[in-house]
Amino acid sequence: MMKIPKALTILLILVNFSALAQTIDASMAKVGDLSLLKELPMPTKSGKLMAPVVDIMPHLRGFHGYKEVRDEMIFLKKLGFKRVYFILSQPGYSAFSDPTISVMSPDKGTGNHTLESILALGDPNYVYLYEAQRLGMEAWAIIKPYESGTGFTIPHGASTALSKQIPTIGGQHINFDNLIANNPELRIKRKPEQDSILLRLKEPIQSLEVAFSLDAFRDKTSAKKYFEFKGLSDAAIQIPEITLWHSEDNGRYTKYEGEIKVASKFEHRKVKDANGFLVEDLPKRLLVLTLEDFNIPEQDSYLAITLGQHKDLYTIPYSMIRVFTASGEIPITTGIHVRSPLSKEEAMKSPEDREWGLEDKTVKGEKASNLFMDWGFEFEFQGAGFWGDGWTSSPVYGIAKGKREYMGGTPCEAYPEVQEYWLDQVERVTKMGFDGIDFRLQNHSGMVSDYVNYGYNEPIVKRYKEKYGVDILEAEADPLKIMEIRGEYFMSFLEKAADVLHASGKKMQVHLRQAHEEPLLSDDFNELGFWAMPKVLIDWKKAIDLADEVTLKHYYNGDYQPLMADSIKTYANNQRKRVWVHNYFTQGDGVEYDFLSDIEKDKRVGGILLYEVNRGLLYTGFPDDKWGQNEANINKLQEVLQKLSADR
Repeated sequence: MMKIPKALTILLILVNFSALAQTIDASMAKVGDLSLLKELPMPTKSGKLMAPVVDIMPHLRGFHGYKEVRDEMIFLKKLGFKRVYFILSQPGYSAFSDPTISVMSPDKGTGNHTLESILALGDPNYVYLYEAQRLGMEAWAIIKPYESGTGFTIPHGASTALSKQIPTIGGQHINFDNLIANNPELRIKRKPEQDSILLRLKEPIQSLEVAFSLDAFRDKTSAKKYFEFKGLSDAAIQIPEITLWHSEDNGRYTKYEGEIKVASKFEHRKVKDANGFLVEDLPKRLLVLTLEDFNIPEQDSYLAITLGQHKDLYTIPYSMIRVFTASGEIPITTGIHVRSPLSKEEAMKSPEDREWGLEDKTVKGEKASNLFMDWGFEFEFQGAGFWGDGWTSSPVYGIAKGKREYMGGTPCEAYPEVQEYWLDQVERVTKMGFDGIDFRLQNHSGMVSDYVNYGYNEPIVKRYKEKYGVDILEAEADPLKIMEIRGEYFMSFLEKAADVLHASGKKMQVHLRQAHEEPLLSDDFNELGFWAMPKVLIDWKKAIDLADEVTLKHYYNGDYQPLMADSIKTYANNQRKRVWVHNYFTQGDGVEYDFLSDIEKDKRVGGILLYEVNRGLLYTGFPDDKWGQNEANINKLQEVLQKLSADR
């Protein structure tokens, strides 16, 4: 090997450092003036690291070529970050949390430039990796195995240019990843309906009822907040005017013009949530409205009801709206979220003539009541309760006959094809050169209202019978046991992934939650049934044994609770494995002093993930072509960290 003289080595280092400094200081593009940017005082006084999270797909909506990616990484380097996490674009570019985070036609005035960014970059994942490592930062990939696509829908029979279509309740799923787009049968299955129920679904609807609570209730709305409904006295009750609508394709809804018999009555009933769990032990006083004697065309499987004078009329639509045929009650899917237009050009066209797949975020409330007639409902959006039991007051409710056969875009880990697909991603990312992979269970592909009814794929049914002696197709299952069996299959993948990473000298990180330590049958924010969870219960100790680092992903809205996931933090610390706290600082109060101070005091926490760069630290071109630094957040973070460093 040729030996380089020491003086020449020093000179090369100085030249490279000088070139890097010039590159950093000369970068004045869309991220703004970097010369005035102050480095954040990191690590904190107690030694906690900070690392930003770049969710690549949202960035691509504002046009990104090499220069834009490079400038963003220089910006993060200038702030003083040593490590960056990248949520990768999945093979096939599946859609994430809202319809705008997908590949769209670029010429329709949506402001979404994802397709042009992909063409400019080739492989966005690699370009971000390269630019981060070029500046000397560690680059970690975040892989969400269950993020195969939210599965937003377009109406039955509609067309879209850039996605395969998978039929479902509510229309046709679009924007799944390569695995699910080509193999939709690999998704998590819902418990099959009995044959007698399936026959009823073929019959025309004869009546429907909707019940509203007249008694007080308390419903959780965020980490520390509750909505308090004080109830209605008899004198305050207004019977709403109800209008009935119907649709064949969940795209265009037609007002029913015939005669309808509407009856109202007061009853005391026990109220259940979407999963059949009692909301309260005692019955509630309800206003029950019944619609009957209408004649809907047989081919129309979708109904909607709009309410006049709907103020203070609260229902749980997933359990308190019921539909009947001549043979009895049928299962239905209900919703309050409505598709909305992103392209003004396409919005001016009729549902039959427009190009679909250019939708904006879903809307509800009065906006929904003004749009649903030409746009239809997005069923199963964010599950049922989100935080609480699912109480809502809405001027419009959508109703679909039947239940979805599959859990959105969530792949079933029990199939060898799924694990092979996941492992292929791990091997590809490892060879690409990422320093480590962080596996995150949370995703946007498992939105269902009645999560207890999912997990009935053949291998899971078979394993349940082997383990517990019960055929869950014939008898009731324990949903937590189904989640545990699914967790066993997922852990088998995680073991293989750890072998691949460690054999290549790379590191592995896993996301865990309080719910893994103390599982409950609940869809609250931190629980296994929450809409963004895959409904999987893993062996958290085994996961920590396999991993090099751990992330706790459940602290939100400035609500740090030191005792939450207490055993997980202690177990990881005893193995000298760094514990990170996932900080939703773009969605809550994650740059508040009290929140970060509480984390600072927890000696078992070694790092804070700032989620996410888009909007949190930078505006990256979407929507409204907005670019530049989020000066308010950056300044606030500077102030809080300086105050923490001054604390004694």
